[in-house]
Amino acid sequence: MSKHYSDYFWKDGKPQGIGTTSSLSNVTYKIIADPYYKRISIEKYIDGSFKSLVYDSALFDFRDLKPDRQTAWQKITISETKNTMVCHLRNQDDRLVVIEEYFFEHSLCRECKAYSPQRILLSIQKMHYKALNDSFNGVLLYDANEHPVLYKHYEIDSSGQEFAQLLEEQWDMLKKI
Repeated sequence: MSKHYSDYFWKDGKPQGIGTTSSLSNVTYKIIADPYYKRISIEKYIDGSFKSLVYDSALFDFRDLKPDRQTAWQKITISETKNTMVCHLRNQDDRLVVIEEYFFEHSLCRECKAYSPQRILLSIQKMHYKALNDSFNGVLLYDANEHPVLYKHYEIDSSGQEFAQLLEEQWDMLKKI
């Protein structure tokens, strides 16, 4: 039987429970994984009742974002306006894997929401720019429950518009950024 936790954090693309609880009051999380950690999910409970599925690696596995697991996906722009863009990501078999919605501010991408082909929210990326008064240049990836999964700190290119060289990548989100 899976344990309930008062909270969780992400480490190496896998959720880790914090504060095992026997009380099913307030908000708790249940992390379910097979013995080999091939499939992992997080369920959210409120007052002991199932509320929502926060994460399911069968829909999208954050571990696939690691450089050694990157695959050859094709990005196709479906629609574009001044402040938004929608793209489809297709795998090498031409199967739709992710739908991305981008939101722009002053021609810089500030947020990207990723959805499964069934339009289930998978993650949110928030882009930060010193030019827009943020404390760093980089990306924070959050799960659908807005828990941080991944932090990337970049150097900005000479145009001041694009992330260039990766300076730091952090997969242990229990540590402070």
